[in-house]
Amino acid sequence: MDAEILEKYLRAGKIASSAIEYGKSIIKVGERAEKIADEIDSFIISKGGKPAFPVNLSRNDEAAHYSPGFNDDRRISNNDIIKLDLGVHIDGYIADTAISIDMSGKNEKLLNASRHALENVARNLRPGITLNDIGEIIENSINFFNYKPIYNLTGHQLDRYILHTGMSFPNYPSGEKDIVKNGMAFAIEPFATDGMGLIKEGKFGNILMLMDEKEFPEVYEKYHSLPFSVRWVYRDFSQPEKIMEKLMNSRKVKKFGILVEKKHGNVSQHEHTFVIFNDRIYITTLLK
Repeated sequence: MDAEILEKYLRAGKIASSAIEYGKSIIKVGERAEKIADEIDSFIISKGGKPAFPVNLSRNDEAAHYSPGFNDDRRISNNDIIKLDLGVHIDGYIADTAISIDMSGKNEKLLNASRHALENVARNLRPGITLNDIGEIIENSINFFNYKPIYNLTGHQLDRYILHTGMSFPNYPSGEKDIVKNGMAFAIEPFATDGMGLIKEGKFGNILMLMDEKEFPEVYEKYHSLPFSVRWVYRDFSQPEKIMEKLMNSRKVKKFGILVEKKHGNVSQHEHTFVIFNDRIYITTLLK
């Protein structure tokens, strides 16, 4: 990593944190999820960024990977806990961030569990800290509120045009001794639940990712190796139905299922992107 790459990470983070604030302002009871996601996409583009993956608006027992589809009729309910998870990239350098929004006002304790876990990691993060230590901070923080972390979801290292690479960051003390160090970019995302602490994959969440750039060169040109939305295909191509049929039938395209808590417990999530450069910790997605 050099100063130019750091600047791109910081620019992406600033746009992403602004997009989170914008998303909070338009998520309202009765609003269509598709309209919200489209407006957040437009906001990101208007600020000079590009979406790094489809806006996630997972609700209640859905931990992640629901993004509105094309002509999606899902609307925001007054009982929803919405996980607003979004990404921005500048020239492939990614900012990944998330918050939870409680539409009912009855689940603040659950939201505090994941929020405080992330804040406690941020306070203690330093070059040389182990993955085990990070996981211990997260689990202890969530347990303090009498909830469980999601044990089979992790944070992740980032690279250019690659959302998940290198090290994973468990939400519990896994015993891993790998350390964070200079030149790394990564997202830490504690998930808290009143369920059993495990997720399973459910139905298709309208998110795709190319596993082989050669099979769909016209799609790769637009989205590279990053996840993309069914909505985007209908927006960006003149014959979207034909392209969608080929994508859905291909074994070289990953189809993301919605990640659902196994006992259908409610789930909250908070996430920031961190970059370590010259021994300094940058929280790129923390709005200043």
